[in-house]
Amino acid sequence: MKSIFIAGTDTGVGKTMVSALLLNFLRGQGIHAGYQKWVSTGDADSAADLDFCRRTAGPEEEPAPLEFQSPYRFAFPASPHFAAEREGRAIEVGKILSAYEEMAFRYQCLLVEGVGGVLVPLRRDLLLADLLAGMQLPVLVVARTGLGTLNHTFLTLEALRARRIEILGVVFSDGQEAADEKIAADNLKTVAEIGRVKVFGRLPRCLTPAELKREFQPIGQAFFKNFKEA
Repeated sequence: MKSIFIAGTDTGVGKTMVSALLLNFLRGQGIHAGYQKWVSTGDADSAADLDFCRRTAGPEEEPAPLEFQSPYRFAFPASPHFAAEREGRAIEVGKILSAYEEMAFRYQCLLVEGVGGVLVPLRRDLLLADLLAGMQLPVLVVARTGLGTLNHTFLTLEALRARRIEILGVVFSDGQEAADEKIAADNLKTVAEIGRVKVFGRLPRCLTPAELKREFQPIGQAFFKNFKEA
């Protein structure tokens, strides 16, 4: 299986949740799957998203070193370029590529979670989407379910297509606020039709890990079937 980049249409849309649930699902299918996040901001001493994925998908017998799973971690919760500048540092492509190659070698399938949206700057001269274009990783987009998602989602799809990056499809996430059901249903339909993209489903707002895993099952199955056939 290939590596998969999981991109959000914005920050806080639920891409860490989808990453963790997909990681758990793939391991449940007998696939040796791993997780990586190139840049994490707001948690220099740890890696909160990595820790969440570990709790959700369960521990590994021989986990990769933190320097490979989360090569860049910054204290200030901001865009990667600014968080790095505040510490007098700069994000180097070579370090990301080296960590990625190490992780991709370890796993049948590697899930790479993005940071913010695809046009977030890693440096003032490098957008995340441009790094992805060079690496040619296929992308799974995570979008909000409710009002306002259409513009963000279409802009994300357009940015990826302009760089000829493969789009696997879209997963919608309710996040913390319940969406209007009529709007939610039309958003899924509209993104599929106008965006010309597969929509694998919608993750509703759930209160427990068990509920989340149960609700994710049909999404995981639809994605897995499509991914195997690709």
